[in-house]
Amino acid sequence: MKLRGIAVFSSAVITLALTASGAVGSNYILNFKMRDVDVIRRREIKAKRLDEKAYQSLNPKKATILSINGYHINAEMIKKYPHNHWMIFCHGVTENSITSIKYLNLFLELGYNGVIFDHRRHGSSGGKFSTYGYFEKHDLESVISYMRETYGFDLKFGVHGESMGAATMLLYAGELANEAEFYISDCSFSSFERVLTHIIGQKLQIGSGFLLKFINIFLRLRSRFSLYAVSPIKVVHNIEQPVLFIHSKPDSFIPYTHSVDLYNKKQGPKRKWYPEYGGHASSYNVNPVSYRKKVKQFLTEFKLLPPVSDV
Repeated sequence: MKLRGIAVFSSAVITLALTASGAVGSNYILNFKMRDVDVIRRREIKAKRLDEKAYQSLNPKKATILSINGYHINAEMIKKYPHNHWMIFCHGVTENSITSIKYLNLFLELGYNGVIFDHRRHGSSGGKFSTYGYFEKHDLESVISYMRETYGFDLKFGVHGESMGAATMLLYAGELANEAEFYISDCSFSSFERVLTHIIGQKLQIGSGFLLKFINIFLRLRSRFSLYAVSPIKVVHNIEQPVLFIHSKPDSFIPYTHSVDLYNKKQGPKRKWYPEYGGHASSYNVNPVSYRKKVKQFLTEFKLLPPVSDV
């Protein structure tokens, strides 16, 4: 009887600990601390990835787009060329659209017009929680719908995503619509469950299975968001258009093997580049010349560049 009582007590303690951890963990996931907008701006200026005067000279058109999720999305459009070829940029978690300007500049040089925007709960956009692609994919869909309504349904576009933005883009393409001409996935995760398992293993050095289940219960109760539903690896085979997968090998936050698995699962046209240098979301920062070369090579190979006569 004593042993049975101890077992029941131990089980109760473990359940209580997992419940508490689930509550705390879900709050951390949903309300991840944002980087200050001014801090990001100063960082990008200092690294010479942002020239505010040059950017403003492009006459960015500000727009407030209503998401189908019920809140506003802050966006800016740069229409440098008369044609209707566009790039849409999805930034990573804790960042905002300022981070996308370096990629915007790259594609402006290649002849595209561009759209940058703040994901939900980031920058100046609305939205209560971060969901790592679960609801963000609908926001991307809303941005694309706005672009079609504003610039015409003959609009041709590609999408570039970094980290969470890359996962969002792949979820959009694999689950909602296959409308872009191409996608560039920079350091996406293959599944959110796998990322959390990796982080928990690094920080707590314990098994993550039961803990994730308790975290997910609280996620669903608080935000109608399931971590198990954020899984680009399950839908990437649905993407028919060309995809370029980029992921630095030294990335310790989201190991580059995530992109290796996504590349292997993707059917049809695809290319990969796993640079030897750069941490998480820094393939461009560390290898800007090679990054531009790989992107242009990909676009040229699949005949995706805007016609020279239109630039």
